[in-house]
Amino acid sequence: MVKTLLRSALREIRQSAGRYLAILAIVGLGVGFFAGLRACQPDMMATGIKYLEEQEFYDFRLLSTLGFTQDDVDAFAAREDVTAARGALYTDFLTEIEEGAQSVVKAHSLTEGVNLPKLAAGRMPQAPDECLGDAKYFLEEDLGRVLPVVEENDEDTRELLHCGGYTIVGLAWFPYYLNYERGTSSLGSGSVAAAVYIPEDGFDFEVYHELYLSMADMGEPYSDAYELRKEQLEDGLEELLEERAEIRYDTIYAEAMEKIADAEVDLADGWEEYLTQRSDAEQELDDALQELTDGESEYEQGQRDYEQGQKDYAQGQKDFADGQQKVADAQKELEDARQKVADGEKELADARKELDDGWAEYYQGKADAEQELGDALQKLQDGEEEYNDGLAEYEDGLAALEDAEDEIAKGEKELRDGERELSAAEAQLADAWNELQAGSRKLEESKAQLDAGQAELDAGKAEYEASLQQLEAGKPSMSPEEIAAAEAQLAAVKAALDQSEAVLSAGWAEYNSGLREYQYGLAEYEDGAAQVAAARRELREGRAELEQGKKELADGQKELADAKRQLEDARKELDDGWAEYRTGKAEADQELADAYQKLQDGEAEYADGLKELEDGKAELADGEQKLADAQKELTDAQKKLNDAKNDLEKAPGELADARQELDDGWKEYNDGRADADKEFADAETELYDAEEELEDAKEKLKDLKRASTYLLTRDENTGYACFESDTSIVAAVSVVFPVFFFLVAALVCMTTMKRMVDEERTQIGVLKAMGYGRFQIMSKYLFYSGSAALLGSLIGYALGVAGLPWIIWEIYGLIYGFAPLEYTVLPTLASSSFAAALLCSMGATWLSCRMELKRQASELIRPKTPRAGKRVFLEYITPVWRRLSFLHKVSARNVLRYRSRLVMMVLGIGGCTALLCTGFGIRDSIAHVADDQFDQITLYDYSVTFQDGQTQESAAAFLDRHGWTEEKALLVHSGSVDVQSPEGSKSVYLVISASDTLDGFLSLHNDEGPVAYPGKDEVVLSGGLAENLGVSPGDTVKLSVGKLGTIEAVVSSLCDNYVFNYAYLSAQTYREHLYEDPEYNTLYMAARDDADPYEEGAALLEDDDVGAVTVNAATRDRVDSMLSRLDYIVLVVVLCAAALAFIVLYNLTNINVTERIREIATIKVLGFYQGEVAAYVFREINILSILGSLAGLGMGKALHTFVMAQIRIDAMNFASRIAPLSYLISFVMTLLFTLVISLGMRPRLRRIDMAESLKSIE
Repeated sequence: MVKTLLRSALREIRQSAGRYLAILAIVGLGVGFFAGLRACQPDMMATGIKYLEEQEFYDFRLLSTLGFTQDDVDAFAAREDVTAARGALYTDFLTEIEEGAQSVVKAHSLTEGVNLPKLAAGRMPQAPDECLGDAKYFLEEDLGRVLPVVEENDEDTRELLHCGGYTIVGLAWFPYYLNYERGTSSLGSGSVAAAVYIPEDGFDFEVYHELYLSMADMGEPYSDAYELRKEQLEDGLEELLEERAEIRYDTIYAEAMEKIADAEVDLADGWEEYLTQRSDAEQELDDALQELTDGESEYEQGQRDYEQGQKDYAQGQKDFADGQQKVADAQKELEDARQKVADGEKELADARKELDDGWAEYYQGKADAEQELGDALQKLQDGEEEYNDGLAEYEDGLAALEDAEDEIAKGEKELRDGERELSAAEAQLADAWNELQAGSRKLEESKAQLDAGQAELDAGKAEYEASLQQLEAGKPSMSPEEIAAAEAQLAAVKAALDQSEAVLSAGWAEYNSGLREYQYGLAEYEDGAAQVAAARRELREGRAELEQGKKELADGQKELADAKRQLEDARKELDDGWAEYRTGKAEADQELADAYQKLQDGEAEYADGLKELEDGKAELADGEQKLADAQKELTDAQKKLNDAKNDLEKAPGELADARQELDDGWKEYNDGRADADKEFADAETELYDAEEELEDAKEKLKDLKRASTYLLTRDENTGYACFESDTSIVAAVSVVFPVFFFLVAALVCMTTMKRMVDEERTQIGVLKAMGYGRFQIMSKYLFYSGSAALLGSLIGYALGVAGLPWIIWEIYGLIYGFAPLEYTVLPTLASSSFAAALLCSMGATWLSCRMELKRQASELIRPKTPRAGKRVFLEYITPVWRRLSFLHKVSARNVLRYRSRLVMMVLGIGGCTALLCTGFGIRDSIAHVADDQFDQITLYDYSVTFQDGQTQESAAAFLDRHGWTEEKALLVHSGSVDVQSPEGSKSVYLVISASDTLDGFLSLHNDEGPVAYPGKDEVVLSGGLAENLGVSPGDTVKLSVGKLGTIEAVVSSLCDNYVFNYAYLSAQTYREHLYEDPEYNTLYMAARDDADPYEEGAALLEDDDVGAVTVNAATRDRVDSMLSRLDYIVLVVVLCAAALAFIVLYNLTNINVTERIREIATIKVLGFYQGEVAAYVFREINILSILGSLAGLGMGKALHTFVMAQIRIDAMNFASRIAPLSYLISFVMTLLFTLVISLGMRPRLRRIDMAESLKSIE
């Protein structure tokens, strides 16, 4: 029996290869996508970890503003937990990589045992003037190129890079730069183009710039064990770092103080000698100088008196001239006033005459207008009487016409009732036809199954007869016991054959009965069709009579319409006349009112002018009195000027004599002074130079600050942090997305296997009747689906784990590319992938077979009773249903009547659309992060971090030095704190504004609107941070500020933020909890108009007070670049979703066509053309595709929201967003796949043999 079922299963695979391959492809695609994406992060992490360990990437990077000596390096190397401690050098310098174009290159010193470069081409440097080039930037053809240290570099850089130029002898990958980021610089454009590594003796240095440490027992990079070990070591290393920084500061300070003390002693002796010798000479010169000074004072006083007299005389002349001018102006103004008074009197007389003429004209126009309006009113009243007579005649004709219309409406209603009854009869005929078709298919299936059972029964009988003959022939040689046993065995076989024959006989009887019922139903259908045709002819004749009546009615209506138009024309003429009358009357009234108002206004203006004339006469009298007074004052001033002129003419002679005496004395004094100055010039210059040098040394020592130290881990390395973030994104996408692939695959497998079991229902009944058990029969179908799933899983897993990680790594190779991909063995992933695949396929098969196998064999052998036809909801919408053609009605019934098929198709197609929609939605959600962050939230352009804390005054001085206004900057405290909640702790950036506002620099808002700056004991958290910590507004959190203590605050609001996590606090809260003011160490600055952000950032970084400058444009580019890599991952996801959608649609369409082979053949026999047959079949598929796609858009929104909730990346938050275009593309792609598959299925429809329909009714 097992062999028989196995052969049957293999035969089924051959006969339905398309269906089998569809299951294989769906499962393979799901497994490949799931396993491939899940393997991406482990493979990528393994590649990065192996590279970092092989190149001995540092664990800690130490920085100090005073540098490190070899003693400092030895002190760290002496720690037991330090495996390697190396001092290193670095600097940015300008060079010419390409002729005529300067670029910024960062030079590092090669270190032994830490940060080993991976040679990609050439050799390692051997001479001081050789270097390793950056393999991410330079090509092999650049080997031998010299990178000059150009003159534009400052003197310190040229002294440090003493070779003047460095030859590239090799290309290498540097672990310090895992990705393409090379940082920023204060030189050139502000961006570093490439890095080079130079031997230590290629630098001229006194101290190291940085110190690298490799630690023991750190564990695997990126692991929890590594992070825990790092935290354990940080405190001890920070203590040693601060201790060495203090030693370094004390050493520098002591050496400088000793040199200053020696220089001060020498300088004091020199000044003492110089001052003694000069004192005597100065005394003699001072006496002579005193005499000359007294004489100069007397001369200068006389000179001042003379000059003051000249000024007074000139001012008097000016005042006299001004007075004359004022008198002349006053005389002119009086003449103008007299003329104005005369003109006013004349104008008033003219105005009075115009007013009198206007009143006369107004009364005459009023009388004329009243006469014209009376004539027009009489004419309109006569026209109204004529119109009313014509209207009465029209209404009599209209009443007669309405009686005729009632008769026609009655006939129209009778015809509609007849047509409605006829449509109902036609619908019943269509239902009967569908039921006949269903019965035809079932009869054909039953006959095929009975034929197969009869063939197996005949074979069994033949085998029984052969065995019986063998027994008869062998009886002479057999014992009685053997004969009895053989006869008993044959009797059992005979009984089984008789039972099978009885079952088959019953099946044939039932088949013949069904055939007779079908033929009887077909005859009844033909009679009904004839009756419907006769009724249709009677309706056509009644319609013709009704149309004739309508024509006669239309003629009467036309005559009445002509009369109506004439009345309407008359009415219109009357209405126009009345309108013209009312308009004319209104215009006449308005003109008279305007004229009356104009005259009243003229009267008022005349009264005002009369008053103005009287005022002008009074002003004229006052002006004449003032002019007389001014003329008297001019006469007195002329007398005083003549007296002053006489005194000034005597003064110049007396002053000239005094000047000559003083010049002779000054000549004698200057000669003596020059001799003394010459003797002491050299000595004084020498002493001042020495003093200046000493002051410079003191000032430098005073400015010497204690070292600022920084203990940096790998997490502060951009490449190291970005690598983990990038792999986390891939891992986040792989958590949820492939699971939905499996769900769609399971749904399609269930649909496929259920249809298959339904098709072979009779065969299952025959097998049960022949004695096969449930599990034996089910094993056939489990083998069918399980083998497809197993083969698909093997192929999909192999291609997925090998192909997808390689594709993703090649995509990321544009950013990293430091090593080939390392594949990892993941047994758990393999077992879970195969288990999920087999569960999807075989589980769906088990569910499909379970219910059918519970039925009795006799029930299964019989075809399913056709479902009773029911009216679909469209049939209740009569205007729509009546306009549908016959095939359209059949399609509508097929779509809506078979609900299980409708649900399965909609879910399958909708799932594919949802996958496409989600893939595009991930791109939409991620693509706008940088725009949302830096256009809507982070509004400043630069973040300037100072070496020390600042006040508002010192910040203002800094801005003034660089030409910035205070309105374009905001002083804040920026630092790192740990925010703690019951669900965990997160390290975030704490921002405190010195002005208790962030307006114009940071926009705190959320979906509900702006967020207020936090008040006392309040904190505002970014939304992503709050979600990770499980807190909401009103909850209390703790902010741990290192050794200073802890702040407990209530979350007042949550704000949007997409890049990094932030907490915002008020200065008052900080002060009251930690008992000190926050250190304002950062300045947010807005760029000046039309300025290059990188050049401005580089200029700010040159300030001695500045420790670092962050240019938001660079941060934005870095975020954009990091997230742009996801475009390729999303493309892979979308392509896989598209492939799944194509396969699912093909499988569902193929099943639909296969189920309806006999129905399609019958339609072709009835005379339908190929195009009509294809339209009939694919119309339903197209409708289901549209319904599924529309449902898939909603499913895609829900799935996308769920997927985005699972993509959690530290310091990155994504909004759930799907663009309208993405919805449209997903919808159109699904319909396009449907169209392509429909076109591909057309040849199959053409190949269907029409004889199939004849066989089904034999």
